[in-house]
Amino acid sequence: MTSPLVEKYLKKVPQYTRMSRHMWSVIKHGTPKKWHNLLRTEAERKLRRIDVKGRPYILFLDPCNYCNLRCPLCPTGLNDLNREQAMLSFEHFKQYFDPYAPYLFEVILHNWGESFINKEVYKMIAYAQSKNVGTNISSNFVIVNDDDIEAILDSGLEYLIISLDGADAETYLKYRVRGDFDRVVENMRKLIERRNARGQKTPVVEWQYIVMKHNAHQVDDAQRLADDIGVDLLRPIPVGLPFDARNRSELAEKWYPENVAGRTESTREEQTYGQANKPSPCFYLYRSMTVNPDGKVSPCCVVNNSRYDFAELDKDGEIDLDAIWNNDKFRSGRALFSADDFPNRPRTVCDICDIFEHHPSKARRKPKAAARLASERAE
Repeated sequence: MTSPLVEKYLKKVPQYTRMSRHMWSVIKHGTPKKWHNLLRTEAERKLRRIDVKGRPYILFLDPCNYCNLRCPLCPTGLNDLNREQAMLSFEHFKQYFDPYAPYLFEVILHNWGESFINKEVYKMIAYAQSKNVGTNISSNFVIVNDDDIEAILDSGLEYLIISLDGADAETYLKYRVRGDFDRVVENMRKLIERRNARGQKTPVVEWQYIVMKHNAHQVDDAQRLADDIGVDLLRPIPVGLPFDARNRSELAEKWYPENVAGRTESTREEQTYGQANKPSPCFYLYRSMTVNPDGKVSPCCVVNNSRYDFAELDKDGEIDLDAIWNNDKFRSGRALFSADDFPNRPRTVCDICDIFEHHPSKARRKPKAAARLASERAE
């Protein structure tokens, strides 16, 4: 039987905790220019605009796409990333970050790797904070040592998500292959003790717990351990499948917890990734830009394969934000949610994405586009 705590969090709390975190960034790092851009962006999304004047106010900027673990539902862990692996230099971080900074409430310094492998990440955090932009990192927290803990606290990092999917080593290792449960717990405890001893409020430490079939029974135990360690929040979340996975039903049967609704059928609400057919325009195409360590721009943080990229940032020259944000691929993606026509619309990976529900006028075009793109990714 699924834990009541699991049911509670999987239904609603993930949305509200995320909303609370983002709202804090909007307040803390807001300026009249940023707030005006936020209102414009959200209005354009509600109106399903194809060409937009708003700018992304959240930036995913991945410091590296290498990882020390081999998690079986992660393209990096499976060695199936289909993208050049790279370390983002501090100089290129500034090159990519600066054009967006006037509009940003947050920069999310993770995506397809373990961010703390890149030791320049602490300079990236400090630089973003100096530009009045909040910082967020998700980590498996295995390779972190005492020096890293001090560097995290010195950098000014605002929000730290630590992935720990179990309440004991045996359960944890079923998914976090090559991980070390005791070390992660010890590192969390050290970080919070040092943060509190310094009198700091940040980083806020979130223990993120992916709820799967093998660990759903331990969420209540994890809450007790979280309380003992002193983490600020334990957040169980739904498990998501790799976007390019060909055996999705088999993976779902193996990993999805039982008695949790919303995996294959929409509940007609905006839900977390891993659930089907959200009835709203894709928020990634309006709110956020996703930049990989090599400077290539993905349509969102869910899609990993480089063949689906929408743009590439200039490593040396000036970045034209408007030209990228309103190029044919981004406009094509937004057009899937609009009644407006887009003559000669190029097909993109958005055509085969089932996370968001397409506009009825575009649904007729989807099967043909889906067949073509599905054939391409099977090559």
